[in-house]
Amino acid sequence: MRSPSRHLLVALLVALALPSAAGARRTLHPGDHNPAVRVFQRALHLHADGIFGSATKRAVKRFQRRHHLHADGIVGAATWRALARRGSAARSGGSRGSAVRLLQRRLGIAADGIFGPGTKRALKRFQRARGLTADGIAGPATWSALGLRGHHPLLKPGRRGPAGGGAFGVIARGIAAANRIARYPYRYGGGHRSFHDSGYDCSGSVSYVLHAMGALRSPLDSSGLMHYGAPGPGRHVTIFANPGHAYMTIDGRRFDTSARWQGGSRWSIYDRSRAGYVARHPPGL
Repeated sequence: MRSPSRHLLVALLVALALPSAAGARRTLHPGDHNPAVRVFQRALHLHADGIFGSATKRAVKRFQRRHHLHADGIVGAATWRALARRGSAARSGGSRGSAVRLLQRRLGIAADGIFGPGTKRALKRFQRARGLTADGIAGPATWSALGLRGHHPLLKPGRRGPAGGGAFGVIARGIAAANRIARYPYRYGGGHRSFHDSGYDCSGSVSYVLHAMGALRSPLDSSGLMHYGAPGPGRHVTIFANPGHAYMTIDGRRFDTSARWQGGSRWSIYDRSRAGYVARHPPGL
């Protein structure tokens, strides 16, 4: 079986955060026909028709046997978790992702395995404090100063800007942030005085996610988001805004406060009319 593509891993990350009422992470049985079946089929590189037929059942049983699960052809919680773990392993990039996490732990910062701007800043601070060249690159001298001997890979940060650490790493951080507040209550003005709040309105929710991606410094209201970034849809992330409302899509998955009424989460597998909205996107995404 091939490793999942980055786009499908993003789809899976979002799908696992969707409320059960919207159809994701529900138990799937042969004969089912719903969007959650389509999500699972895409992750397994099957024809995604949304119908849990005999071919899908066989693929599910193969996947379960390979992951030492009971091969009953039913997609339950254990099978969903195994699929998420496989996606996480693919995202980490194997030993290189592990090396980044080791570096981050030694620096005393969050160990997410992504060499982004925050990791680069922490590394440069450490290097300056130890009298090393503060280039933000973890080479032999830096590993030694960290108290780690032996062979360790040369680690470099991703390119600058919103796509720092790699576009997929930025998207993964955005999805993780969206998951954190997906079920927070709606509160008018929430998320505007500070990115950390007990509730978020529509533009506050979008601002929170963009900030986590490193693509926004200060919260914006919906009118401000109409002029944010670059015009038109983005390759991965698009913000839709008008004077009264704003929402975003990440690789086609909608993140919108209005979706909370469907199942308690801002994530939705259903799109909405985009008439009357201006489309903007973070440069590079």
